[in-house]
Amino acid sequence: MKKYKINQPLMEKVGEEKRNILFAALTLLNKPGVLEKIAEILARHGVNILSGTHYGPSDSREGVWFFSADFTKADVSHKEIFKEIEKLDPVLSIEYGVKEYGNILLPPFSIELNVLDTGIIVQEKTWIREVNKAIVEELGTGGEALVFHMGFKAGYKIVNYWTENTGLSGEILIPLIFEIMKIFNWIGDYKIVKFNLKKPDVVFRVWNLMDCESFKDKIDKPTSHYFRGVISGFTSKISGKQLVFIESKCVARGEPYCEFKIA
Repeated sequence: MKKYKINQPLMEKVGEEKRNILFAALTLLNKPGVLEKIAEILARHGVNILSGTHYGPSDSREGVWFFSADFTKADVSHKEIFKEIEKLDPVLSIEYGVKEYGNILLPPFSIELNVLDTGIIVQEKTWIREVNKAIVEELGTGGEALVFHMGFKAGYKIVNYWTENTGLSGEILIPLIFEIMKIFNWIGDYKIVKFNLKKPDVVFRVWNLMDCESFKDKIDKPTSHYFRGVISGFTSKISGKQLVFIESKCVARGEPYCEFKIA
């Protein structure tokens, strides 16, 4: 299926042309048709919704909708528009505004990022790449081993987390964990080439791996250590055996993808 690109967390960057862009946080009754009513009011007044996130747990009475919108061509003031929205029965509360830092616009309210009610952080890929470069180029094999063991422990522990949240256990968790890695943007895509835990004979192939992209075509050795540790950890936990993967192919050496097999 198609891969879509979005910007998160919620922020906007503007050019030289002055725009009246605001952020809004709406607490709403969690029922069908609410977003449509609000979007209809915004559209009727010439307001363009730019980006946003809606979160309404299936077992919750309430949901929240965060969005940014361009009020530049609105036919009335933004205050009047939000007053009209606030009068809708399903709308429980509204906050709106903007913080301006040069060309960067930020919401005035706080948004806590979570995955299944567990807090997460967002880090730029460029920062991760610089960390990986420092590990490989400055810390040597000792740093690589440390990062591998950090990944191993993380991978080992996440099996329990996803078992609790899915009700699944065993080998079926393997593709799930790879799908989660895609959502987190750790990898672009993956393929389970071989999977036999009895021998064991397991081969994983991934594209656009965060560990290795910064070294693409630049170094003559595999450069994945954290990710290699993670897959070693969760495969060990699921199999009940101590399994360690080596990186047999790597984009750092000019190969088209990174591939991992059991040592």
